[in-house]
Amino acid sequence: MTTLTALDERLDSEETAVVLAAVWDVFGLTVELCDRIAFDEGVDEFQALLAGQKADAGRDLLPLPELGEPVTAPSAPGTTGLEPYVRMLTHAGESLERLLATADSVGEGAERVLSEAVELARGAAVALTRVRSGDVK
Repeated sequence: MTTLTALDERLDSEETAVVLAAVWDVFGLTVELCDRIAFDEGVDEFQALLAGQKADAGRDLLPLPELGEPVTAPSAPGTTGLEPYVRMLTHAGESLERLLATADSVGEGAERVLSEAVELARGAAVALTRVRSGDVK
């Protein structure tokens, strides 16, 4: 099972701790990926750095995972292989939204943090879609 497939499954978990750990890992993989590709030929380094910064900020909002093992990004996919990472960021944001919608008693502080993490996941996904030079949507 690939790292991305395993994360995808964890993002659909019913357990809050599993989902939060998976989102934390998605953000971490995105930071690692953006660091690897930022200065590759044909890459808009600003968008790559922006995606990495948003992912890093999202990861900083979440608690350290209490379970699982650290994950590392597969070898750098180049600019043509970024779509799985964009989908993973989108899925991470959707999973956080699901946590917000289904939590019985999310405190005001936790609600704010999760909402901010959703926006950062969305922003990182958008920036990652624009990484190829001239690919502005």
